[in-house]
Amino acid sequence: MCRSFPTTLRGAGREWFTRLPTSSIDNFNQLSSAFLRHFVGGQHPKRLADHLITVKQGERETLWSYVKRFTRETLEVDDVDDKVQLTTFKAGLKSREFVVSLAKNPPRTMAEMLLKAQKYMNAEDALAAIVDEERPKKEGRKTNVGDKRGSAQAIEEVT
Repeated sequence: MCRSFPTTLRGAGREWFTRLPTSSIDNFNQLSSAFLRHFVGGQHPKRLADHLITVKQGERETLWSYVKRFTRETLEVDDVDDKVQLTTFKAGLKSREFVVSLAKNPPRTMAEMLLKAQKYMNAEDALAAIVDEERPKKEGRKTNVGDKRGSAQAIEEVT
């Protein structure tokens, strides 16, 4: 294991390993302990769960981007409860249609919330594709911006 360990390292970890004095490590337990002692100081302390209250969807931020950012921020939090995640995620949403959909059929877990968000994003993408496909025929030009009129009702039906 000591011989295969360096093949998994890159950057600072690889540099640290190559600078170890020859024959200074006798077994894998010593190697892993030395590695942890050296790099544990570089770890960021975990945040408290109330940090998630500060994570809000930007005015022009897509739901996909918000979900990705919220999930990344959740990994920074120590021992976060599922109910706290659900509450703070919903509190940070800007999409009225999605909030209405959640109010009608509230998810019980964060996994259910992410599944609903995925369905909502898929519906948005499908509607945008239809609008983009129809637009050149009507106006003689193509656009990348989807027409959002009527999308709330169609998305609501999907969710």
